[in-house]
Amino acid sequence: MQNTDIDKLLLILREMNFDEYRDPITTGNTFQDLLNELYFFKKEKERKKKKIDNIIEHITNCFCGNFFNKFPISSDEDELDVICLGFNTYIEELQSVVVMKEELEEINTKLFLEKERSLQLSSAKDEFMSSMSHEIRTPLNAIIGFTNLLIQNKDITDLQKKQLNTIKKSGDLLMVIINDILNLSKIEAGQINLENISFDLSDTFQTIQDAFELRITEKNIAFQVKIDSKIPDQLSGDPNRYSQILINLISNAIKFTPNNGTIKVSFTLSREDELHHYIQFEIQDTGIGIPGHKISGIFEPFVQVSDDTARKYGGTGLGLAIVKKLTELMKGELDVQSEANIGTTIKVTIPFYKENRQASSSEYTKEENIVADKHVPSSNNQINILVAEDNLINQELVKAVLAFYNYNCIIAENGQQAIELLQENDFELILMDIMMPVLGGYEATEIIRKMTDKRKNSIPIIALTAIVTDSVTQKCQQIGFDAYLSKPFDPAELNQKIRDLVIK
Repeated sequence: MQNTDIDKLLLILREMNFDEYRDPITTGNTFQDLLNELYFFKKEKERKKKKIDNIIEHITNCFCGNFFNKFPISSDEDELDVICLGFNTYIEELQSVVVMKEELEEINTKLFLEKERSLQLSSAKDEFMSSMSHEIRTPLNAIIGFTNLLIQNKDITDLQKKQLNTIKKSGDLLMVIINDILNLSKIEAGQINLENISFDLSDTFQTIQDAFELRITEKNIAFQVKIDSKIPDQLSGDPNRYSQILINLISNAIKFTPNNGTIKVSFTLSREDELHHYIQFEIQDTGIGIPGHKISGIFEPFVQVSDDTARKYGGTGLGLAIVKKLTELMKGELDVQSEANIGTTIKVTIPFYKENRQASSSEYTKEENIVADKHVPSSNNQINILVAEDNLINQELVKAVLAFYNYNCIIAENGQQAIELLQENDFELILMDIMMPVLGGYEATEIIRKMTDKRKNSIPIIALTAIVTDSVTQKCQQIGFDAYLSKPFDPAELNQKIRDLVIK
């Protein structure tokens, strides 16, 4: 081989090796230098091929699921080592992502389990509240019901009447406590649905005032009421929840105001916008007041100003908590100003719609169907009522109340007996308990509504139950009850519902 050919080959090889490896391999122009350059080039190509094969094998393993094997890094620190280093960095990041994914999956699993546990606890709480309500209201129904009947007895002495009134007040107090606990539980569980119906503020408040008339008179309280003439005759909102706020605040004012004290109640149209009238209710009393450092805590559940207050005045400390939560639910505002031994002023501002946006109501309003569904009583002008009730004491109470209003009644101890008696006899109305052995009130009502006899399947049915949860009232409405009355029931209210549903 001529020297010029060797020089040309050496030049090509040296340029290739220098471009790839940077360091010169040989410096001469001999045939041996050429061989050395070729051997070096061959060795490096084999080394790189081995590295490439190793990379391909690692990548193949990655596709097979073995993500976390890192590439070995040689001391050569060539471009393949740079690629391997970058891949190893990617592997480390991938490992971090996988670890984070596993942690997130673990957290999600825990959250799911916590959610399931919360739902179970919520369900258990609802069942407990429902059971507690039923178990307490059932004996209270007898206590308050028979007491009301005895009070109306003209043969009792003044002392006996006073003692009976004491029993009635104690029963009513227990009912307030039970209702407060149930109401707070429903609010916290988000089970309160606000209505949007038209109502008269003056009429609503007059009903509330009448309910407190006896307590106001007993304590000789100067009860002053002022209603702003600018307030529209009709407001659109939830009168029941608004009444609940008023009742709690007025009850507190009466309870903590001493004999011969003063309570001032005022309603004003505080402001209005395009959609709403903002009605401010203010109640000012000359009661025991609240120390400044205690005001912020009085709206918390079960909190009272002091242990002495709880012992002396009673109550659970739930009334103001309910006021606060209902005010927030109605998007209202609440303000308290008080001074110990001077008195307290509480202001509540609630927005009401300017127009009547009628919403679905939990009340039983079947006006369009009442005429068709009313039953004509039997020829002797007596109303025959079927009472489905398993509790013996409550059976006696209902019989006594119905007899007082001159109604005839037959008792069924469960839903199955009620169906059999209805099939064999004519009745104008059914009073149906919900929780009964053999066959409950829901199931019995569903069967009655499917009877082929139109007179029997359309008979008015009033749910008379110690369960007072919203789910029960809604289910009663869905199944086909015509009215709902909770125990302990007001005899006069029961009588009115019977008269509303049956033509005499």
